[in-house]
Amino acid sequence: MSSKQKPIGIIALLDEACMFPKSTHETFATKMFRNFSSHPRLEKTKFSETDFTISHYAGKVTYQTDSFLEKNRDYIVAEHCNLLSSSRCPFVSGLFTSLPEESIRSS
Repeated sequence: MSSKQKPIGIIALLDEACMFPKSTHETFATKMFRNFSSHPRLEKTKFSETDFTISHYAGKVTYQTDSFLEKNRDYIVAEHCNLLSSSRCPFVSGLFTSLPEESIRSS
């Protein structure tokens, strides 16, 4: 392994949090603030323990982490998978033949 490792970012922390079923937006925010506490572009918001503001080139944007983990997880609705796997088009049906059980969620 080289001595230069790619620096970890917010998206990498979010992806990591999504791998653990007990992760919450609170634990994600805590880890993010711990990892980037000295970053000049990141600020905690005044009235929330989980929201944060990033100073982008065009201005500041505040993000609410409430649904970050849920939206980042890559789920496929079971009904959609069943519909596409029964397609008459071999290409489409071939894409949906065997999906891992953990990636399918019923609606």
